[in-house]
Amino acid sequence: MQVMVLTGGIACGKSTACKLLREFMPGLVIFDCDAAVSALLDSDARVAGEIRRTFGPDSLDAKGRVDRAHLRAQVFENTQKRARLEQILHPLVKEECLASRDGAAKEGADLFIADVPLFFEKGFDIGQHHVLVVATSRDMQVQRLKARDGLDDALIESMITAQLPVSDKMSRADVVFWNEGPPEILRRQVRRFSQAFTHDPQ
Repeated sequence: MQVMVLTGGIACGKSTACKLLREFMPGLVIFDCDAAVSALLDSDARVAGEIRRTFGPDSLDAKGRVDRAHLRAQVFENTQKRARLEQILHPLVKEECLASRDGAAKEGADLFIADVPLFFEKGFDIGQHHVLVVATSRDMQVQRLKARDGLDDALIESMITAQLPVSDKMSRADVVFWNEGPPEILRRQVRRFSQAFTHDPQ
């Protein structure tokens, strides 16, 4: 089984690329780290308790669930707090990712891809053979974050600068999907990649 990592900058289009990969390569298995984080924040009582102890009672809402907006505002303005949150979440996510990879291998999958936003920043090694990067310009990242999440300029800046520059990720990638233009451009790139992987002449 081939093991790959897909990464890139925030708002570069990793989720869109994953949807296209599933469309063109239906036999692959994808592990989504962001989805794993969301599940932990929404439904893991241990994580909620650790976040409350670390970030205070205001980090949870009235129902005892993690208040994401409150937490995001804290961690992107304070590198120490962000590191502490990562210490809580990242080991659990990596454990799930490796279990998913091993399960895919046992089921006979041809390809396993982990969608890992902070792959380069955190050294999230899963025994991958290749690294795929979805990239776009910084201006486009800002436009998409404003349109998608309605964030203010200061928070957008802190979120982008918390990651390695996209150009650095591109230079370390085995494959780059450039996602700046119309959606069809990305679609064509992912289709070509899937055809090359499967040796499909169509």
